[in-house]
Amino acid sequence: MRAVIFFCRLLVAACVCSSALADTVTWFSPEQDTQSALIAFVNGARKELLVADYSFVCPPLTDALIARHRAGVDVSLVLDRTQAAGRAEKAELLRLRAAGVTYLVGTSSKHRIMHHKFMVRDAASVLSGSYNFTSSAALENNFFDIVTDAGRARRFAAEWLGIRDFMKGQAQP
Repeated sequence: MRAVIFFCRLLVAACVCSSALADTVTWFSPEQDTQSALIAFVNGARKELLVADYSFVCPPLTDALIARHRAGVDVSLVLDRTQAAGRAEKAELLRLRAAGVTYLVGTSSKHRIMHHKFMVRDAASVLSGSYNFTSSAALENNFFDIVTDAGRARRFAAEWLGIRDFMKGQAQP
């Protein structure tokens, strides 16, 4: 019993919230090393990684996406048009394009921005939350959950595919 209590206190102290029922881990920045957890999630992809993000400026993440692509993982992104026009984001997109990573830039079907922030890994796990995929997100008050659940992954993949299909009809930079 003491070991169980000790283990629970360690989890609370680390601010990693986990549920045996849902296989969920929650990460909070700036208290935790969220950027490393994000990169580890990407590095765990073996077949497919679908990324939807509003603001994308994180060179270590770009490096990880390119590495997964080169390892044979199908890496695809949908990104917000307003944010993709920024100087820092353009540099990351040029790196992705040069490496052959597939991405589309656009808006949502209902609004002027595509404000999602999620990844679907291997049709089994979802990373989602308030956390934009930027280096500064790790320094600010943000969170993301990593949920391992095929049903949730199917729902997020369907959303991603809908965004992709809508953006295919928009002019690309």
